[in-house]
This record gives sequence, C-alpha cells and structure tokens, in this order.
Amino acid sequence: MLQFLNSDFQQFTQQDKQDKQDENTETEILNNSQRQLRVKSFEEKPANKPLNLIFQMLLQKKTQKRQQIKVDPKSIPLSINLSVQVQELPIIRKIMDKNEWKKAHNFDGDILWCGPDNVQQAKQFTYDFAMVFMNLCISRIPGAKLISTKKETTSIMAKMRQYFPSIYNFYPKTYTMPEDLHEFIEDFEKKDGISYIAKPDKGTQGQGIFIVSQIEDLFNNGIKDISYIKKNYIIQEYISNPLLLDNKKFDFRLYVLITSLKPLIAYINEEGLARLCTENYQDITSSNLSNVYMHLTNYSLNKNSQNYIIHPPDFQKINLGTKRTYTSAKKTLMKMGIDVPKLKLRIEQTIVRFLFGIAPFLLNSTREVYQDKWEKANCFHVIGFDILIDRDLKPWIIEINANPSLEITQVVQNQNGSKRVETSSLDAYVKTKVIEDAFIIAVKTPQEQIEQIGKGKYCNSYKMIIDGQAPIENLDLFYKLVDLYSNLCGLRYGNLNQMRFCRLANNPQLINELLIKSDYDLIYKKIQLKSLQPDLNFLNFLETIEQISEKLLKRKASNYTLQKAVTYVVNMALKQPSQQQRPQTAKR
Repeated sequence: MLQFLNSDFQQFTQQDKQDKQDENTETEILNNSQRQLRVKSFEEKPANKPLNLIFQMLLQKKTQKRQQIKVDPKSIPLSINLSVQVQELPIIRKIMDKNEWKKAHNFDGDILWCGPDNVQQAKQFTYDFAMVFMNLCISRIPGAKLISTKKETTSIMAKMRQYFPSIYNFYPKTYTMPEDLHEFIEDFEKKDGISYIAKPDKGTQGQGIFIVSQIEDLFNNGIKDISYIKKNYIIQEYISNPLLLDNKKFDFRLYVLITSLKPLIAYINEEGLARLCTENYQDITSSNLSNVYMHLTNYSLNKNSQNYIIHPPDFQKINLGTKRTYTSAKKTLMKMGIDVPKLKLRIEQTIVRFLFGIAPFLLNSTREVYQDKWEKANCFHVIGFDILIDRDLKPWIIEINANPSLEITQVVQNQNGSKRVETSSLDAYVKTKVIEDAFIIAVKTPQEQIEQIGKGKYCNSYKMIIDGQAPIENLDLFYKLVDLYSNLCGLRYGNLNQMRFCRLANNPQLINELLIKSDYDLIYKKIQLKSLQPDLNFLNFLETIEQISEKLLKRKASNYTLQKAVTYVVNMALKQPSQQQRPQTAKR
C-alpha cells in the first residue's frame, strides 16, 4: 500500500495564485501560533524507500489567510485500477494522462476506481469483493446505498431529527411514497400555503420532477386511491424564500470527501458548482406552479431551456452563465452585499452535522461487509451535496448524491440549429480538482492525514472539516449503538439472534417493575416479525432499544426525552461486563 514520507513533513502556509483573487475580500483571523510558523529543512529521502515523494512546500507571508499544503500530483507515482468500473469516464483518463499515473490490472494498484455503477455491477459490496481488493484504496464506502437513494437518506435524517431536533433542522420535511401517504395528507391539509416537490426516489437526471399543487397530483390519472398512487416518489417541502442570484433561484453542488469512518475524517472542496434556473424567480402561485425553469434548479432540466447561457471562457470571473463555479458565484454574492465568509461557515457546519449523523450508519454497513477486518477497511468516497440558501442565509441540504456526475461535456447549439458535443472547460476544471486531489489524500492513512493536514487546513483544494475528534452535542450516541450492537452480535456482525439480544436482560440496570426479562423476548419477536428477517439488523436493533428505553424510563423521568433515555440504556449496557451478560441456563 502506498505510504507517504512522514518524518520530515512540516505544515506550511500556502495559497495559490487563484486563491489570491478568490478570497481577497474574506477575513480570517490567524492566531499567534499560525503567525509564527518556521521553515525546517526538508531532505530528500533515499531511493530505496517505498516511494520517493517530495511535497512542494512554500512559505508565504505571515499575513496569509489560510494554511495549505500543496502537493504536486506528478510527484506521486500512483497506479489506478479500473477493472471493476462499468464504463471508463473521460475525466479519469484525463487525470491519469495529465499526471502520468499508470493503469493497474487484476488486483494490483494503489487505488481501485469503482465508478458510479459499481454497486450494480458487483452485486453489492460483498465480503469477498472487499477481501480481494484489501490492499487497494477503494473509491466507494460499502454503505453508499444509504445516501444514493433519497428514501434511505430521508429515513436517517428523520431519525436524527427525532433525537436532535434543534441540530437536524437543515433537511426539509420529506415523505416517502406510499409509506408516508397518510402523514403527508394530514400535513398537507394543515399547512396552508406550503408547497411540495415530488421527485423519483432514484436519480433520473431531473426527469419526473413536479410540484405538488393538490393531493390528486400524487395519483396516476388523478384517481385518489391507494392502488393508483405513484410509487417510489419522495415528497419534499419547497423552500419558499430562496436567496436569488441575478434574480434567479440557484443551488450549490459542493463536493465532500470522506476518507475514514472511525475516526471520522472528512473534507470539503474549495471549488464547486452553482446551478441557476433559467427564468427570473417569482413567489410560487397557481399560475406559475408548473414552470420548472423558474422553480427547479436541476441542470438536467434547465439545459433544455432556450434561455440557458453557456459559461464564458473566463468562468472564474463574475458572469451570467446558467452554470457557474462556486468561486464565481461567491464573487457575485459579495457584490450583492452578502456576508460570504459567514455563509461558508454555515454551509460547513451544516455538512459537518449531516456527516456526523450519517457516519454511524455507514460504519455499520462497513462492518457488515468487512466483519472482523473492518478496522482494515481502506475506502474513501466523494459525495455531492446540493445546497439551497434561503434569504436568511440558512443552508438547506436538498439532496445528497453518492454518485455525483463526473461528466465534463456539454451540448452546444450551432448557428444553423444543429448541435454538437464539446468539452466543458468549467466542468473539467472543477471535477479534475475534486477527483485528482481526492486520490492524493485518500492514499494517506487516517493518522497521517490528522497529523500532516489537520482540521481547518487545506491539502490542495480540500479543506479538512472533521479531523477524527469525537462529535459534539452527544452525537456520538449512534456510534455507541454500533458498538453495543457489535458486542451483542459477537463474531458474526449484522445478524443479532434472540438469545444474544436477550443478554441485555441480565443487566440489573435494565430491569424494573415495568420491564421484566420476558419482555425482552416479546420486544425482539415483535420487531423480527415486522422486519420479516430471521435476525435483527442494526436499524431493527435501534428500534428495540427505543422500546426498551420507553418502558424503562418514560413513566419515571419527568424530563423524559427519547435521546436521554436511549443514551442511558446504551451507557448501562456498554458498562456491563461481557461475562455477566451470558444467560443462565438450567442444568440438565
């Protein structure tokens, strides 16, 4: 496995030429320790080391606005294995050719590039698949399905909002069809004036999206009957007070890199995309409700509008393009008087909270695949966040994409009306940064990343926003739940049988007059029958813990909350010695 040279590595303050233009109006206060960085010698390592990697480091003036490690991609002789991707993406070949990175074959290489369709091709991320490529850094986290479908993401965000309502208020209220039909109808009738957007559960490149004006819109042929409902749809509240860019509704596509789940390490790329509607925004009314070019920011829809404007060659400057870089959009917002540093901080905080919420579930999926070798899992993942900003500068996470588009072409119309496909310099610029720098960081171990980069600092275009430290505000509860589930499962993670589950009843702290040992059997069987599975998976287990917590504490605690009750149960269960958890059986 590729290892970086560590001993002489020092952190330096560095800012490239483009950043001098991009951030010249932003204010960031450096503390005294950051102002007193000293240059230490950097000696080239002997050729007999695993790889002779030289980081190009420059020391800028003391008044520099951020700390950054610059790594020349050509100095890192990576080899990329493309053997499992369904189709070769031009951007991957472009990056490999640019940096003279080699193509690996069979089970060799530094990085296994799975491509966007690897889950379907490999028929899920299996244990055998993981073991075969154990020595490679895999570009997919096993639990990607949890963020690749809106239904799964909605379910997890609803759970996090249930436990931490004041923290997880950045994801619009969302319903899955047909499961949440009755709840949606109740809310729809109560919340007069609130509009909703209906989206297919799985990505359809913007097709099939519509705004719900009446309940009948959710049914085929307008027949209000459960058998006619449009299945596999997600209904989401419409943000009615969007911040406008050049009088148009817009959203950001930002790229986040996860390189480790435990400890959790994540980065946000300094560059991204701004996607604008192609018609000036007006508050939603019955007369403009169906105008998708006014209300929906999807690029796949707006590129078909006659008002679509292709970006200019100097796309980093302020321009009127329908698709822009994150940098260009920020410049326009600054010109409008928007506090961009404050907005960036809010966006990062929102993404951090989302990641802390989703990470335990991704960790659970990783442990299911890797079993007892989960700590050796070497995976990373680039996720696309679609973020809409309202007029109060509150970021809303509208959608998360586990397979963000890496397409770098665009369709251009000729003067005679014909069309041609050409490379989009804007997309190539942004997405090259995203993938190229992700490769550079991902091949470093988690410990190397924490020590050599550090929270709040940049490695090329990525800023570390989570550095492996414990989450704040009790968000480690779900990590503890994963640990408890693992303790009960034993050697075979992911399959919790009844006997092992009922070991919880041997803990005297988890028994009272309202919850006796036989209740544990009943709770298990109830959830098992509901799930139609022979054993309990992690989500089923979470449901059983919630029921135990409610019976144990709800009538006793005057300040009862689900989060406090589950925290108590989990802490008590984890304190119980394993040898005392063994159920007592009658002697024959």
